[in-house]
Amino acid sequence: MLDEVYKDVPRVRSTGEWFAIPQLKIEYEGDKSILVNFKEICELFRREPSHIMKFLVRNLATAGYVTDDLKLVLQGHFNEDQIMNLLHRYVSFFVRCQNCGRPDTRLIKKAKVVYMVCEACGAEAPIKTTA
Repeated sequence: MLDEVYKDVPRVRSTGEWFAIPQLKIEYEGDKSILVNFKEICELFRREPSHIMKFLVRNLATAGYVTDDLKLVLQGHFNEDQIMNLLHRYVSFFVRCQNCGRPDTRLIKKAKVVYMVCEACGAEAPIKTTA
């Protein structure tokens, strides 16, 4: 009976203990800020680039887009601290499990509601899409 319960519990893909946002690589071209290692951040967070971009653009009150080689281009000059603070906020809202605190999560959409599903503890909770 216990074996049946364990087969339904997702396997942990990582421990999440060493989850850290990498040093940001920002270049400036004219009045634009370019986050060069945006692809690396998206892969670490296991989130779609468009989702992270929308969060940053909304919170920085600017325009932006993702290039073909997955760099994030933001209209205006933004320093590393501004973007890093927002990425930490993004992680707390959309990456770390609210139950166990691990980053081993994924976002799924059921009907019109987006849920965060934790692959470490199995928790599933609806999230606000605007943070």
